This record gives sequence, structure tokens and C-alpha cells, in this order.
Amino acid sequence: MEMRGEGRISARLSTRTYLSISHIFAADFFSQNCAQIEKMYHGIFSDELFNEHRSYVIGAIFSAVSFLEATINEFLADTVDHPEGEVVGNLDPTTKTILADMWKNNVVRTFSITNKFQVVLAVARKNLFDSAAPTYQAVDDLIELRNALVHYKPEWIESSQGTQDQKTAHKFEKRLRGKFPLNPLTSLGNPFYPDKCLSHGCAEWAVASSLKFIDEFFSKLGYSYPFVHIRPLKTEP
Repeated sequence: MEMRGEGRISARLSTRTYLSISHIFAADFFSQNCAQIEKMYHGIFSDELFNEHRSYVIGAIFSAVSFLEATINEFLADTVDHPEGEVVGNLDPTTKTILADMWKNNVVRTFSITNKFQVVLAVARKNLFDSAAPTYQAVDDLIELRNALVHYKPEWIESSQGTQDQKTAHKFEKRLRGKFPLNPLTSLGNPFYPDKCLSHGCAEWAVASSLKFIDEFFSKLGYSYPFVHIRPLKTEP
């Protein structure tokens, strides 16, 4: 509380938001909307419908990755701002002190999203993610896809009438084909990336993969994700 002028009292209130929750709800919202478009699609193509559908898929991908990054940033920030709270309160004091110092001194600022999670596990002396395991690989693929869309560079992509030869297939066809249903608004002549892979299946996979990764992260720490009761309950890609 502070005094300003004669007889005037003003109060300043500080708030701190866990935006990760909004990101995962946004991703789920976008996923549900493109699912509705695919459900109602009867083969009558229009650019307007195609672009609306694509917007929802891209929104889901962006929001799912934002959920991952916000979650680990909130976790690290809590070691400084809310060390006894439900997010990091179960960590031992030494782990919290080390992580708090790393966060305050921007040690992890330039780390990749997945590396931030690995650093927390390493400092907490817990088992790291196996980079070859499906849960980690799915998130790695998701982040790579998000990065390619954010930093999009036009490229000539060969399309085929069936499954592309693996020697000439685009990198995202190699990484993502078979992981989810493809976009039914496309035809055989459309390339896998970006046309066919940007589907409701992809959006749902993005939501489920990010949630599964977070669940496994907290499980490795020895407790459950603190906000499980208010998030979309989709954990199986």
C-alpha cells in the first residue's frame, strides 16, 4: 500500500498467470473445430473451407507447442516465485535452489524446449527422457513441424498418387506418415506436406502428444501434473 498526495491511497496488485492452460485449451478448441469441418465435408471443395480448416490445424499445432514451452517456463519460474506451490512444491530444496539460480541467471534461456525438460530432470536426479522413445519422438516431430510452419520457406515438393518413395519423400512424410489420418479435403495429387498432413488427425495428435509428454515429465519427477483436473483429457495420439 502506498500514499499519493493528500489523503489519497492507492493499492497496486500483482497477478501471475499460468498461460499454459490457455494454450492447451486453445489447441483442443482448434482441433475440435477442424474435426467438425471434416465430419461435415461431403466432397464439395472450396478455397474458403480449405483455408478455414487449415487455420484450425495450424492453430492447434502452434498452441500445443506453446503449451509445452509455457509449462516448462512456468515450472522454472515457480522455483523462484512460488517454491512451495503445487507445481514445484514436491521438489527437494536443493533442486529448487539450483533451478531457481538457473532461471534467475538466464542459464536456460537459449535452451530448446525439450532440453529445458531434460535439464530439470537432470538437476532433480531423475531419469531423463529417452530421445528414441515414442513420447519424446512425437514431441520432437511436433516441434519440428511447428518450426517449419512458423519459419516457412517455399519449396518444390514432389507429389505422388500413392505413398512416396522413401528416397525422394519429403522429410515430414518420412517423419509423420502413418501417425494420424490425413486431410480428407485434399486429393491424390496434393503433396503430403503441407496439404495432406495438416488434418484433424494431425491437430489431435499434437494435443495428445504434448499432454502425454507433460504427464510423463511429472511422472518422472514423482508426482502428477498439477492441473490435470482442468485440462482437455486427451493423452493417446
